[in-house]
Amino acid sequence: MSEGEELFAADLIGRRLLRVTTACHHHADDEPSLLHLWLHLEGLGPVLFHTPSTGLSLRIDQPHEPYSMEQYGSVVVVEDSPALSVTRFIGEPVRSVREISYRDARVDFVAGLTLQFPGGSIRLLAFEDELVLAHDQHLGPVESHLREDVILARVQTSGRFPSQWDAWTTGGQYLYLRYRHGEGTVEQHPSEDTDTWDGEESRLWTKWNDGTDGGHIELTDFLALAGLRLASDAEISCG
Repeated sequence: MSEGEELFAADLIGRRLLRVTTACHHHADDEPSLLHLWLHLEGLGPVLFHTPSTGLSLRIDQPHEPYSMEQYGSVVVVEDSPALSVTRFIGEPVRSVREISYRDARVDFVAGLTLQFPGGSIRLLAFEDELVLAHDQHLGPVESHLREDVILARVQTSGRFPSQWDAWTTGGQYLYLRYRHGEGTVEQHPSEDTDTWDGEESRLWTKWNDGTDGGHIELTDFLALAGLRLASDAEISCG
């Protein structure tokens, strides 16, 4: 990867978190707020999470030095701050990356990402040119407009070995779930028709390896590891 290169969310999956660098702006007596976040990922280098206007953007970028701006006041750059809870995942691989949408009567856009690690997950949201780490806090009225397509309305199992399922979320997104050689994957595709799997709408959602080299797993265990869950009235059938 080269400096300045834009990344897709799926590029982060399977990469081990090595370091965390933050740039927070301090202005007058206000509480510091997060301006930029760099996750240093194995094989990628420093990945900058920033908000150019609306939504979240990712690119390869080296952390800069502390600086001052009239708009932001002083900007302090810190590495691996113990006050930032994302540092507890240092040493762990990114297991999954999922988009968080913001929807109301006027707008519908990707507002952030959920990054899942073996030890837990974080939510990174971008609002009005600021980043918000919101995995351990409720954002009040904003929460009612956030959508993460992780609830399955229908699951169809093939009954074949290794374990695999066709699944559809409550939002209508088709997902292909598979567990093979101890590796679990969740892939997004336009439909269950494999002829549609080579386009821009196809991407990896989740990947992990449990080290067992196994080929069978119960659906409930797979979903727990993948960060997915069944709707209360989910339809489960055999194909």
